Amino acid sequence: MIELTLPAGSLQAALHAFAGGTDAVYLGLRQFSARKHATNFSFDELARLKQEALRQDKRIYVTLNTLVDDRELDGTIAILRRLELLQVDGVIVQDLGLASLIHTDFPSLPLHCSTQLAVHTIEGVRELQRLGFSRIVLSRELTCKELTTIRQACPDVSLKVFIHGAMCYGFSGLCMASQTITGRSANRGECAQICRTWFSQTGSDSTERDGFFFSMTDLAVGRDILQLRDIGIDSLKVEGRMKSPAYVRFAARYYRMILDGETDERALSIAKNELDTQFSRDSGGGWTFAYGKELPQENRHTVPLTTIRYPGHKGTVVGCIRHLGVGHAQSVIVVTLVQDIAVRDGLMVLEDEASGMQNPVRFGLSKIVQRDGRETFVGKSGTDVEIPIPPGVEPTIGSSLYRVSRHDLHVPEINESSLQPFRYAYVLEITIGIDTLRIKARGLPTWIPSGIGQSYSLDIQQAKSPQQLQQNLEKVFSSPGEGLVTTASVEVINESALADTHVFMPLSQLKDIRRNWYEYLNKEINRHIDAVTPMERSTPLSLPALPARNMISPLSDSPIPWADPAKMLRQLQSGSQVETLLATVGGQVYLPLPPVMFEEQALFDALDTLTDHIGRNILVGLNNIGQLSWARNHPEIPCFADIYLYMTNRRAAQMFVDSIPNMGGMYGWVEREYLDASGWPCNVSQVGKDFSIPLFISRNCYRYDTLKLPCEGCPRNGSWKIEQNGRPYRVDVRNCVTIVSEQPEEQ
Repeated sequence: MIELTLPAGSLQAALHAFAGGTDAVYLGLRQFSARKHATNFSFDELARLKQEALRQDKRIYVTLNTLVDDRELDGTIAILRRLELLQVDGVIVQDLGLASLIHTDFPSLPLHCSTQLAVHTIEGVRELQRLGFSRIVLSRELTCKELTTIRQACPDVSLKVFIHGAMCYGFSGLCMASQTITGRSANRGECAQICRTWFSQTGSDSTERDGFFFSMTDLAVGRDILQLRDIGIDSLKVEGRMKSPAYVRFAARYYRMILDGETDERALSIAKNELDTQFSRDSGGGWTFAYGKELPQENRHTVPLTTIRYPGHKGTVVGCIRHLGVGHAQSVIVVTLVQDIAVRDGLMVLEDEASGMQNPVRFGLSKIVQRDGRETFVGKSGTDVEIPIPPGVEPTIGSSLYRVSRHDLHVPEINESSLQPFRYAYVLEITIGIDTLRIKARGLPTWIPSGIGQSYSLDIQQAKSPQQLQQNLEKVFSSPGEGLVTTASVEVINESALADTHVFMPLSQLKDIRRNWYEYLNKEINRHIDAVTPMERSTPLSLPALPARNMISPLSDSPIPWADPAKMLRQLQSGSQVETLLATVGGQVYLPLPPVMFEEQALFDALDTLTDHIGRNILVGLNNIGQLSWARNHPEIPCFADIYLYMTNRRAAQMFVDSIPNMGGMYGWVEREYLDASGWPCNVSQVGKDFSIPLFISRNCYRYDTLKLPCEGCPRNGSWKIEQNGRPYRVDVRNCVTIVSEQPEEQ
């Protein structure tokens, strides 16, 4: 059966997800979480949730989905040791160095790829399989047809897709807007949500002057999840670790109803309404079901995927505003209701502003007046009612009235104090000597020395009555008290001169030994958890030094820092010269590849022809994990790790060295102005402080989704100028993909 996975920003959220019917939750710890400002989990909370998950037959996935540097990578080892003790069902990661560490040193932890790795192609999936990933969380930008193609080409790996919640404008993992504008990296869990802020258009060909140009509609797949089940997707993911426990519970319940075959449309409608009341923007099927085209040459006729006038929570529409009146103390509106409303509900109207944006006005419903002038606590659907709104507010006649909270829609807090912590189960080996008891722990994780144990003096006597040696020892040692481990089984080895039935050991001494043993064992385990294990540092491989990154961007398509091989090939075949298209430094031609490549095989075919055409002295930059296979298939062509492969630490660098047969260099982490690579397996070239990386790379077409211009007659390319707070930016569309960059100052 397909798995339903809900977000858990807190222990309460996880418990409510379970209560709502989810199969699994994903959650973050206090460190290395891409949702740094969620409540997140302590290890004690995680241990209690793990035990509850076992009781309810649920699964837990832990996110360590940020980029980490060398110092932090060493610091993840203690975390991974604890996660191995807790036997979590998967670890979701973005950083390739961390992935390498888990795959090599913690093979019992299933390795899941975060959507932050921007995997959206067949070769991307296959490459991550080669690196040890057992589940891939695919990019949200894929259509259902593209998902089907990947599923058929990659049948032996688990695939997870998003079905509900907020969508980012830019590809997750490739978005640099927050880092560029505020210094807060989305790859470090500190996204400032620049896509939800307003911009102004400065050109002359726009119908939109101001707006939230990059604010996406929410994803709400609904019944279409059954199509995903039918094509063989393994897991469905709801977004929202920053959302409330109530939201999580209602989302779990709604999608559980669909997966369980609920046919009562009214029940489904009520469940969806309750979910949307918790949080909902304008929503739809996203790229998966509402993008509107499957082939590049097709035109789109679907509703745009952006919500540029107002980017926030709308809840549900409860009525249409028919009349605006002004009383002595307050304003009132007359509304034709399409849903029941009640006093103490939270309502909202949107005021149109001169800029074209909308201003939200939220207020509590204090009074409902029927057409006959009588007050009522509940306004009924289909009736006209008069309600007060804040003074000075003037919503547009004919606009909607929204309910953003409901007075009776709450979930009770679930008791957490009764949850017992999970403990790692190990084998306790007890050897009985003449006057000693030797105890060993077996079956512990490999980072704990094998055969860890203690010897204890014990007054072993001949029993006056028959004893049940095995049962006696199991009864004593199966109660560990507080700690990280518990006894799965007890193996008894009797090396005394007495038969098992004649061995007597004083109970008081055994209890003292048990207490001492578990104090010792937990102390040793904690000591090994926190033990510093420096990673091996090898003699670095000498790689060619790469120029500052701004020197190798293609010459023919500024400010985009990568090349389209198919476009370059057409231009060369039309008579253009290489030196007018691609940067040449020291006689070396640089060809950085795009980080997004929906037509993967077509790109590789064009790249084959292009490199043959250019001949020698070409250096290819890899910007997507799926491009590593091309490099291995062309050992004669030197390749380098470009800016979007994120060489963050020595393990990531080692992965690249091991994966590429003809290493032509690598750039360090683009978000660090200077990266200390001492002790790395190779030298690293600095990107350079003058390089400007795009803010967004989006499958949204700015022309169609923001400017609301039709596809018909469009060349699939274009450029526009925008600004925010006096800072200029440039928007470029290339083959319906939008790239937003800082606008360089005019000379």
